[in-house]
Amino acid sequence: MCMKKFTFLLLLLLSTRLFSQTVSSNVEFVGRKILVLQAKSDAIQVTGKLSTGEIIKTGCDHGACYFRIEYKGRIIEKIIGGDITKMSIYEFDFGGDGDNEIVVVNDSQSVDDNRQTSFIYIYSYSRGIIEKLFEKEILYYKTIIKKDNIEYYMPSGLDSVWTYYQGQFWEMTQVDRNKFKVK
Repeated sequence: MCMKKFTFLLLLLLSTRLFSQTVSSNVEFVGRKILVLQAKSDAIQVTGKLSTGEIIKTGCDHGACYFRIEYKGRIIEKIIGGDITKMSIYEFDFGGDGDNEIVVVNDSQSVDDNRQTSFIYIYSYSRGIIEKLFEKEILYYKTIIKKDNIEYYMPSGLDSVWTYYQGQFWEMTQVDRNKFKVK
């Protein structure tokens, strides 16, 4: 009798864990990253501080979610989608040049069709000037962010590589080796 109860409780616990609604991106960093802030659907308005001292805030207004940076009385705002289930903002040094870029990972769970997806946004930021360098919907697939590149994996393996070179991201494509054979 005790074994049946134990088995039942174990199955109940496992099924609850398997069917629970968790949203989590599959983004890994190789190298030093700084978590600036983390916002969740139950606490969207969050404030953090960049390593340069500027205040960064998140929020949603009229169906658009954003982050704002306050610099010397000015507010710089960037839209990062229409929904936040879990959003993390990091500083990461691409290229090893000492300048930290802003990496936004926005995980979103659609209420309408129960679809999970994640977006990555990367911005160059310095003294009140911000420029978007990269944007990609990664769904829930493995993505590895390194000093010089971003690797995007599909279930079949490595799919795309974007290399950071001279302040920009460049997509790498495989070259057909047969084109370069000497006859």
